[in-house]
Amino acid sequence: MGVRVLWVVKGLGPGGAERLLASAARFHDHTRFEFDCAYVLAGKDHLAGELEQAGVRTRCLSSTRRDRRWAGRLWRLVRSGGYDVVHVHSPLPGSVARLAARSLPAQRRPLVVATEHNTWATHRAPTRWANRLTGRWEAVAVAVTDEVRASMRGRAAAVATTVRHGIDLDAVRAGSGERAVVRAELGVGPDEFVVGTIANYRPQKDYPNLLLAARELADQGVPVRFVAVGQGPDEAAIRARRDELGLGDRVLLTGFRADAVRVLAASDVFTMGSQWEGLPVALMEALALGLPVVATAVGGLAEELRDGDDALLVPPRDPVALAGAIRRVVDDDDLRMRLAAAAARRAADFDVRHAVEFYEGVYAGRAARPAAPDATGDDPTRDPTGGAADDRPASPAVRHAPAGVEVRAATADDRSEILGLLGRSLGADAADPRYRELYAWKHDHNRFGSSPTWVAVEAGRIVAVRAFLRWEFERGGEVLRAVRAVDTATDPTHQGRGLFTLLTLHGLEAIAADGVEFVFNTPNQQSRPGYLKMGWQVVGQLPTAIAPTGPAGAIRAVRSRVPAERWSLPLEVGDPVPEWLERGGPGERRRPPADVRRLHTRDDDAFLAWRYGTPLLGYRVVDDGDAAIIVRARRRGRASELALVAGFGDDRLVGRLAARTARRAGVDYVARLGGAHLSAGEVPLPGGGPVLTWRAVAPAAMPALANWSLSLGDIELF
Repeated sequence: MGVRVLWVVKGLGPGGAERLLASAARFHDHTRFEFDCAYVLAGKDHLAGELEQAGVRTRCLSSTRRDRRWAGRLWRLVRSGGYDVVHVHSPLPGSVARLAARSLPAQRRPLVVATEHNTWATHRAPTRWANRLTGRWEAVAVAVTDEVRASMRGRAAAVATTVRHGIDLDAVRAGSGERAVVRAELGVGPDEFVVGTIANYRPQKDYPNLLLAARELADQGVPVRFVAVGQGPDEAAIRARRDELGLGDRVLLTGFRADAVRVLAASDVFTMGSQWEGLPVALMEALALGLPVVATAVGGLAEELRDGDDALLVPPRDPVALAGAIRRVVDDDDLRMRLAAAAARRAADFDVRHAVEFYEGVYAGRAARPAAPDATGDDPTRDPTGGAADDRPASPAVRHAPAGVEVRAATADDRSEILGLLGRSLGADAADPRYRELYAWKHDHNRFGSSPTWVAVEAGRIVAVRAFLRWEFERGGEVLRAVRAVDTATDPTHQGRGLFTLLTLHGLEAIAADGVEFVFNTPNQQSRPGYLKMGWQVVGQLPTAIAPTGPAGAIRAVRSRVPAERWSLPLEVGDPVPEWLERGGPGERRRPPADVRRLHTRDDDAFLAWRYGTPLLGYRVVDDGDAAIIVRARRRGRASELALVAGFGDDRLVGRLAARTARRAGVDYVARLGGAHLSAGEVPLPGGGPVLTWRAVAPAAMPALANWSLSLGDIELF
């Protein structure tokens, strides 16, 4: 095993520090070094997949955007992960990681490395002090610019060194051949002069300065258009300010784009109007593309570039000066060509290989070693904040079939024997005469394709079965192929022989060649440990709300915490789903999530017709014009439950319609996934909802819980 390195970062969004990690990951020697990356912000996972593909395992420490248990999980990970090096890239998580490393006995303590990407003055006071107090335990401290190093305090400042970071120059240049295509996508003419930038919507980037410069150029009649790629908390205010200034299409704010470099390559000039900077990745990318640079003289911009030679630099917060410098480049072809040539020459200084070589030298100073037992006797997997046990994916060994057992794909001729096995394993419910028809509906007629299924055979008899139900998600217009881990059974006389694990791992290997990207399910407490041992990860507990129809219903809802019955209760409200679809179905009320990172089931009409059109489960749709809901009634213990499996329209209107429907149907309460809306009479389910688990099939990072848009119909057992 190579040197084990843990990178710790606040998020994996499209920011500069995160993109530097993604670039470096592709060039590190993964035969000598083994990398994990832990990040805090659940909604910032843009680059997680890129890291995974480069061989870096990623782990989100939060299950939701407001999950405060990340510190305990990071503490546990550092203490129990057996890392040789902990390399922190963000001040607050870095402080926790340093403390955790320091708490270990000296013989187990990892080397702590810290990289500072911004001046300390930009941090909040508590973060700054935590950084300073824990910085004394860093073996190596790195600053990305001299200005950042000068801002540091304490022991870390005394030992810090400046290391110029870099990017994958070839990868950036590879995106420069689609200028005409990108401009057409943006609605920009082939001959228009475009000033481009990549900058997130934060105070640091000073968009008001850039917008005022754009207004100044418009007032002077200079024919330029600005194209800005970014995302962040100030987006609404920046868009409003653009509109107040009457800039309209003169300033295109694209929001987040995964192909930001491709957009930049379609520009004529690169600009930044920042108040402060480290060493921006966007600047390095502009140099690699040979773009003339016009920017404010701050941070690494001022350190690395010379005004008049490599770029035109102006004071920060001076939109008139910024507009004047841009106009000079627009009007002077010779100046523009000279700056472009200077940019191309400087690009070689920002090759990521330089930083990778430095850090590998640091990492190699620490030999890998196995983790020793905790001398204190404490359980190293215990989360001090009360969180779940460590759910980092395991690496299960390859399983071989026991002697005399054959694993093969199931055939149509196996159906009766499979149903018999499910009946013996799962009890009388699977032996119900309706179950054969339900099984065929689920696995043969699925909108997304028939279910891959495998059986274990011994002495000519099926002794175990494993099926994966095909599923498809959409994220930002991209279709992701997945499977749900559903029906599995082992003959009671053959349990304990590892057949469940054998079939599951065999199935995962088989579907990897079929374009499936991940598998998900919501196993109960009894089966979850088995999945975790096979590499599944816990995404988090899905928020669930109930709306009691009265005090008695509320009491029964709390007391009836048992699995719901499979078969539905009679329900007279609403209409069959196929009839509703013929009348137009959800129409415009079917809206994908506004956040392009969120996954949602590809619920077109064909899916709705298959998923909810079967008479076996008694789904009904209630549509009042403003909202529509698909529901079914079922027994859960002594309570009667209206399961809200899908909703269309405003979420609050959906909840109110469900509450009215429940009263008409005479059930005890409504159950649904998602946050509770008090205006609809909803309250959070005591104890929380089902636990979602995930496992990669193709190289990918686990989407954080906050990035899943699931309905009860996506995860209910049927």
